Amino acid sequence: MMGPQLPLSVQLADTASFDNFFTGPNAEACAAVQALAQGQTGAPLWLHGSAGSGKTHLLQAAIRVAVRRGAVAYLPLADLQPVPADLWEGLDRTALIAFDDIDLCCHERDIALALLRLLDAVRANGGSYLLASHAPVDRIVDAIPADLRTRFSACAPFALKPLDDAELGALLQARAKGRGLELPHEVAEFLLRRLPRRIPVLLDALATLDSAALSAQRRLTIPFVTQALPALAPTIARTTPG
Repeated sequence: MMGPQLPLSVQLADTASFDNFFTGPNAEACAAVQALAQGQTGAPLWLHGSAGSGKTHLLQAAIRVAVRRGAVAYLPLADLQPVPADLWEGLDRTALIAFDDIDLCCHERDIALALLRLLDAVRANGGSYLLASHAPVDRIVDAIPADLRTRFSACAPFALKPLDDAELGALLQARAKGRGLELPHEVAEFLLRRLPRRIPVLLDALATLDSAALSAQRRLTIPFVTQALPALAPTIARTTPG
């Protein structure tokens, strides 16, 4: 997503906002990203964490807020491989530019040098940038040009920690409440036992349950959840009295 004067447009997730980011152990990182998005600071940030840890959510939430201050750019580099030669054109005057999976584009010398020039231009024009990767910055910088290494190392680093089961359950119940659903504690625990503990998977399952409950006018119980999510059917005999 960008300001209207920028040519590339990337759709942001409707759910990507600071209001519905479940901070859990990541309150400090969320606060830092929010301050950057609001222009309270210009110091660039580096987020790292495993898949599903919330990096993309925070980057997109920041872009959604920063667009009120001017042109913005969100670049999901995993979806833009190979990196187009003209990817950086017109991005030097962004108020905020967010790079997701930054480690995917900084090892080829030509791309690294173009990225270096862009980051310097953005800062010179009063903007800032937000970078995210799976690995921490100190595991990436050894294989890139020295100047780009300096820019990356100057970012304030934040490691996004995964939510534990209690936090994942609270997240599911909060998202269910936002949808007008009551998700009983035992049903949330059932979902966590039977589904991968990955936030996108869990939220997709919740969206499916929301639609099914609305259609059937049913409450969320373990038998209904098993019926609505066929992949869970083999587990029902072990969790519900016959």
